Amino acid sequence: MTPEVTDTDRTELSFVTESCGTPQSGPLITIGVSTYNRKDYLRESLQSLQRQTLQDFEIIVVDDGSTDDTREMVRTEFPEVRYIYQPNSGDAAAKNQAAAHAAGRYLVFNDSDDLFLPDALERLYAPLAAHPDNCSYGQYLTIDAAGKQLPTRSKMKQFPSGNIAPELIMHVIVHSCATMMPTALFRALGGYDTTLRVGHDYKLALELATRTHLHAIPEPVFLRRRHSTNLSSANYEKIELLLNVVEDFLKRHPEAGTAYAPLVRKRLADFHNKLAREAKKEKRAPALIRQHLRQSLREEFSLKALLRYLAAWL
Repeated sequence: MTPEVTDTDRTELSFVTESCGTPQSGPLITIGVSTYNRKDYLRESLQSLQRQTLQDFEIIVVDDGSTDDTREMVRTEFPEVRYIYQPNSGDAAAKNQAAAHAAGRYLVFNDSDDLFLPDALERLYAPLAAHPDNCSYGQYLTIDAAGKQLPTRSKMKQFPSGNIAPELIMHVIVHSCATMMPTALFRALGGYDTTLRVGHDYKLALELATRTHLHAIPEPVFLRRRHSTNLSSANYEKIELLLNVVEDFLKRHPEAGTAYAPLVRKRLADFHNKLAREAKKEKRAPALIRQHLRQSLREEFSLKALLRYLAAWL
């Protein structure tokens, strides 16, 4: 029978604190899989985990209120997987549930519509064997709903290792999927911020970068599926949320703002430029467009931003 937790009173679970790198009984790795009404994709995802070349792991599926027989599918087809049900509370809360129940020394997440490549765990763990208090992160190849590979846009040709804070401030290069970290570190940071609809993985990644080194895995480690229920495009609200994540990070870590001042100004200017573009596209108030362009110019002057600001008065 599938181990199962269904007590709705335990939706909010406190994390158990343990020191990073302390040996513990149980598997080496816990894989947390959050899902919501994606039974068929979840099946493929779990099958990809079964094929891993490194087998010292447990799988915890957290069902965020599905109504599509996800529970029965997991119970009958994957009896070794631990299944946890919670009322619909969002992806961040589901991942936090998995972490709260994790027995592994290391924690990695896989979204239920994405697929790990067969040696993903092996390659993610490799740098941590020598540096047990560090983290590792991997990139992806894009596939469509049917599993056909699509062109993958990459923010950079080579991803950084070590202190990645400067690059991470500039770009979202660390994903909630396929980032391996000490379970104790995830818990010490309080897990994902459940108040954020988007950007909770970016917020955590920035915190990880202030605590430890992150090792980039050179080749992709997972397949990221794009389909009608997860396709996202930039809009004003999402860009504003990411800007808030960065601004909040800089308030809590003023030393980062000082150390990387030129990058920070460039990043903030870029955010306000994007917000001005989206505000115009969404036909928001002209005053709001001008406000963002003014702030962009304050952060970092550019002729293009100045011309757009002047045009906004016409």
